[in-house]
Amino acid sequence: MTTERDRSALNVPVWLDRLSAWAKGLLLVGAGLGVLLWIALTLRVVLVPFLLALVVAAALRPVSRRLEAHRIPRSLAAIVPMAAIVATFGVAGWFVYGRTRTTISDSEVDGETIRRGIEDWLTAEPFDLSRQQVEQGEESIRSWVSSGVGSLGVEQATLAVQILAGALLTLVLTFFLLKDGSNMWKAIVSRVDPVRADAVRRSGDAMADTMSAYLRSVVLTGIADALLIGAGLWVLGVPLVLPLMILTAIAGLFPLAGGVVAGAAAAIVALITVDPATALWVVVLAIVVQQVEGNLFQPLIMARQVSIHPVVVLVALTAGGAVAGLAGAFLAVPIVAAGIAGVQAFSQELDVDDRDAGAGENGHEASPGDGVAPA
Repeated sequence: MTTERDRSALNVPVWLDRLSAWAKGLLLVGAGLGVLLWIALTLRVVLVPFLLALVVAAALRPVSRRLEAHRIPRSLAAIVPMAAIVATFGVAGWFVYGRTRTTISDSEVDGETIRRGIEDWLTAEPFDLSRQQVEQGEESIRSWVSSGVGSLGVEQATLAVQILAGALLTLVLTFFLLKDGSNMWKAIVSRVDPVRADAVRRSGDAMADTMSAYLRSVVLTGIADALLIGAGLWVLGVPLVLPLMILTAIAGLFPLAGGVVAGAAAAIVALITVDPATALWVVVLAIVVQQVEGNLFQPLIMARQVSIHPVVVLVALTAGGAVAGLAGAFLAVPIVAAGIAGVQAFSQELDVDDRDAGAGENGHEASPGDGVAPA
């Protein structure tokens, strides 16, 4: 920082001196973030499973603690909630696949019927496309799909192996975090400067509570969305109501983007199995449900648990998806929310400590008789 004498000698305005200081600070912060991003990209094969395990363990930890309180061994208390989650997703996937296959076979919907229905829809109002334009678009889509399928090879096989290995690593890490996470955190806090140890401990607790509260609120919001979507699809006469409700609830784990994907899936089902008009009504239904979620469910459920602005959600989703794909999009919002909560808790704890220290010093100076030394 330039001193007052140097600034006067160089005739540097105060605002320019402060601006240069801010610029230096921003450059240092940007360099630090760039290094962290490089490390994340380099180690994402390990980092993504660890963060997934951290978020899931934070959400399942209250259940594990209750089981431990009933004198269930710690290892078993960690396995039971994990097995329940895996079984739930397995049963849901089996149900969705079986019901979808049965519905399609019963309705005798084949590729030719779907193609003719979409072609008739595009050539009618309001699109008014010609048959030639529809055929050209269909040919372009076929060429794009064929080129994509033809490019599948060793890289895709390697990606599949990495995904499987990451899933297994996530399960193992979740188990150990549930079983020994509290002891590991205590060991980390014990190595921190005692002056900052309490602030670090409270910051970690705030981060864990935020991740748990976020997932809990997201699950509740997804269930509410699924109930509304299911009721609307039932009224419109769209089949596969329960599978689409399950898809909507799972898509709720991905804020903003998940609702769009679930609504598009419901509209496609309506377009294939019913008619284009019903598909348009399903799109309207999905938009209405998203508005209800944003203006009612989130203020009532999520905003009470986690305070995070929608702009931060969008930026976090985009960055997480760019860094680690679908897993990154899932992790982005809870990790960012937990980081904000941790920083706030750490800062508040330090402020409390500073105020207490200041009060103690003032009280010591004001105490009568303190100036008399003991004999």
